[in-house]
Amino acid sequence: MKYFISLILLLTALSYGQIMEPEFPLVVNIVLILLILLTPVFWEYSVLNKNYESDFKMQSQRKILGVYELIYAIAWTILLSFSNDNYNDVIFLILIFWTFPLAELVLWFIYKKKKPFTVFIKENQLILVKRWTQKRNLTELTQIRFDRFGKNLKLDFKSKSEISIKTTEYNVDDIQKLLEILIEKSENNVFVPNNYEPKIKNSC
Repeated sequence: MKYFISLILLLTALSYGQIMEPEFPLVVNIVLILLILLTPVFWEYSVLNKNYESDFKMQSQRKILGVYELIYAIAWTILLSFSNDNYNDVIFLILIFWTFPLAELVLWFIYKKKKPFTVFIKENQLILVKRWTQKRNLTELTQIRFDRFGKNLKLDFKSKSEISIKTTEYNVDDIQKLLEILIEKSENNVFVPNNYEPKIKNSC
């Protein structure tokens, strides 16, 4: 939560400086941009360093770079560039949108080197480690779906929201074992989705 609050405060300070204070110091702008870039990196890295007691766990082989963040940054860059004659007036606002794709790129290198464990199962509890760690009771699992476009396993639960596990981040054998455990632990009639494609490349 502290990283989320810090990120909101940094974004608010930079946005206020650009919109309300025309003479906002250049050095402060640069420092704020760097802090906005580093905050999500430190946030996720701090979570990845946590270890959970488990009966089964999966090691992430890579971090998939988000396409939507890149498209979002490009779109806002074009919009702000054409809506303002003076590019210098909007450069730091544009950089706000580019900090998140850049943070994802830094994390891609961290994942490639560290290969952290991000999925844990202890008895009936599933733990998915992200910036916001998600925990679910596997006995309440009602359905397993597979998104062929995003290569995500989508798990539906009775009393909590669904969670999504990107299969291309893990070894195929680990995903297969995970599916076996999910089916075994659930108290409902769940099964491997018919459209699931197990032969997924896992080259780093």
